[in-house]
Amino acid sequence: LKRKGILTKMGLSLWNLFKVGLLLINSVMILNRQRFLAKHGLDDLASMGGGSEGNPLKSQAAGLLHAVQYLKVPVIIANVITIAFEIILGG
Repeated sequence: LKRKGILTKMGLSLWNLFKVGLLLINSVMILNRQRFLAKHGLDDLASMGGGSEGNPLKSQAAGLLHAVQYLKVPVIIANVITIAFEIILGG
């Protein structure tokens, strides 16, 4: 597409979808357990159960928030690779 003589690129690509996913994972990883999760009752998975007696959506969300904490090293590596590609390729 041309707009006023400047070539603009479309934003939907696999690389941009990867960056969006990485940003979402980063945003979930920075949630502090004491300040945010405890305030909303998502800090203790054992007390939530996970069966049909509680809120299954809430327990699934809590499980996801806790599982993402184990991805710290791969996410840091993905961030470094993304930053390097953006610097080298000028993304």
